Amino acid sequence: MQLYLVRHAESENNARPAYLRVEDPGITAVGRLQAQHLADWVRTMAFDHLITSPFLRTLQTTRYVTDATGAPVSIWDNVYERGGCFRGHGPDATEGGIGLGRSGVIRHVVAQADRCTVDSSIGEAGWWAGKPRETDDEAEVRATTVVQRFAETFGDSQDVVVAIIHADLKRAMLRHMLAPGADAGLFGALRNVGVTKLDFSAGTWQLDWFNSVTHLPSKLITGNES
Repeated sequence: MQLYLVRHAESENNARPAYLRVEDPGITAVGRLQAQHLADWVRTMAFDHLITSPFLRTLQTTRYVTDATGAPVSIWDNVYERGGCFRGHGPDATEGGIGLGRSGVIRHVVAQADRCTVDSSIGEAGWWAGKPRETDDEAEVRATTVVQRFAETFGDSQDVVVAIIHADLKRAMLRHMLAPGADAGLFGALRNVGVTKLDFSAGTWQLDWFNSVTHLPSKLITGNES
């Protein structure tokens, strides 16, 4: 398997102070331009699978790719950002939001519903459905299961997989793949629509390249996370 891990385009939360965050932001005008450049780049490569999360910012980013390529997409219920869909900001913000329902997820990511496969756990009541905020320990366990899911689903195949996901999840996944026990901060700032490529063979992950934004003009590079 060749796996391309892509952070979503700039979201409204990325572009505003933390105290103004909302539970499920869309992407900004800059994010839309980033997503178009990402889609133009993905269109030049042959890939077999496109995967994303049910958050609006990843769906909107992925929509540019599905429109450009006509590719089907799978929505996985466990590739969401650390914490899940919660309200407010800071460590005391634990109230869960709802998230998009199944039909809303599909509507935002593809033009034709038959091009979208959604995990069965995502229903019309909302994919997060008011659960409390995920703890950091729970997020670390989930990152491990996401890595395992990619390995078990695609294994030693020659498949090329593109996954449009989130910064903290991507960072945690990379730690589990490449440097178990290391601080996730080892991987530094992950740029919006930055691409990291890994190869998986014989049960081992190998990093090919990291956090590339060569598909973007310099004025569109965002995601300092400082």
